[in-house]
Amino acid sequence: MKEQIFEKAHLSESSDSARKYFDSLGLKIENIALQDCEKLSEFIQHEIYILLADKSYSMVQDLKMHKKIKVDRYGIFLYVDGSYFKKRQAISIEYNKKDGYKFIDFCGWASECNRIPFIKGFVKWCDWKAKELKNG
Repeated sequence: MKEQIFEKAHLSESSDSARKYFDSLGLKIENIALQDCEKLSEFIQHEIYILLADKSYSMVQDLKMHKKIKVDRYGIFLYVDGSYFKKRQAISIEYNKKDGYKFIDFCGWASECNRIPFIKGFVKWCDWKAKELKNG
């Protein structure tokens, strides 16, 4: 399943596949802590570095995960900065205990190819998180 997600990371459907992968590992949105999201940011940044090193890739230049992660009653929000913008949504992990709403959203601003490091970083983070829980 992971390879299929990576192959289609530039397509909208890969967001759905990444969410399904998260669920298939038994991960729960309500159990994600700030420290987990700091690790998620590291995984995404690593994937950004890999793609920026490929000069043939047309990714937004100077793309970098924003240091501050927003946590509020609606969820956890990771942001990214680029050469011509600041604090665009990278990944939102939204939840509402009152009505049971839970959702993970991926960089809605990004073009198809610019989604790749966010999807790949998220999936690799899911593997890390599942291993952490297993080793517990």
